[in-house]
Amino acid sequence: MPELPDLEAIKAVLNSKIAGVKIVRVEMMQPLVIRQPDLKEFEAVCTGNRFIDVNRRGKFLLFNLESKHILAMHFMLTGRLQYCGTRENRKPKTCFIFHLEDGKQLRYFDSKLMGKIYLVEKGRFYTIPRWNEMGPDALDDDMTLDVFRSRIKPYSGQIKNVLLNDTFLTGIGNAYADEILFEAGIYPFWPGTSLSHEEVGALYNAMRSVLIKAVDTVSNRMRDDITTEVRDFLKVHRRGGKPCPACGGPISQVQANRRITSFCRNCQKA
Repeated sequence: MPELPDLEAIKAVLNSKIAGVKIVRVEMMQPLVIRQPDLKEFEAVCTGNRFIDVNRRGKFLLFNLESKHILAMHFMLTGRLQYCGTRENRKPKTCFIFHLEDGKQLRYFDSKLMGKIYLVEKGRFYTIPRWNEMGPDALDDDMTLDVFRSRIKPYSGQIKNVLLNDTFLTGIGNAYADEILFEAGIYPFWPGTSLSHEEVGALYNAMRSVLIKAVDTVSNRMRDDITTEVRDFLKVHRRGGKPCPACGGPISQVQANRRITSFCRNCQKA
């Protein structure tokens, strides 16, 4: 699943490529991922429209269109974008293609067709399910340590699940939750309410540090290939059995709640 650092890098690439560019045709192959509006309206609004810029909120990429519509994309587990020329091979399960006036194409592909694409009028984000329930973005300037402390207080579930909860804050997925907890030295299955004042501070600092560094790393490594998933620099996520970069002990990897959790039992003691 693309997470905050991935989407920040993709956003930057797309802003350099498609800002000001017109969509001349929409080619639809797998309409299942278009959640709203209906297909006829989606194609009618997009055709002839022009991209203004690309923004991000949490795990959504937000494409501002000249018509004052917003194209909101949530990629879920397997959704991805491909920006390329017409001769580039299409990825399996390409769902739709925006044919652009400069001869390039912006393609959305999704092997499990789980993505959620919404086209809404500006100011009508509330029509997107659960949009108004989302917490602030993990890297919002307003997300200070004091705000973080205040927001985390009501959450009594396992701390990893708290980080993944979009009503607490948004943008963090499974991979970076593991990395943040490792950086903070916090056991992922502790209840959120059990964290000390110092541990909450360490968690906040780790969140900021890990995400900011990851945005820089992913951006530098991705360059213009927005289909690339850059994860090989992560310290613990999906590195079960390999040596911990801090202590040298084996990294543990368990499956719980249908997701893999990777951590170091020495550095993140229960």
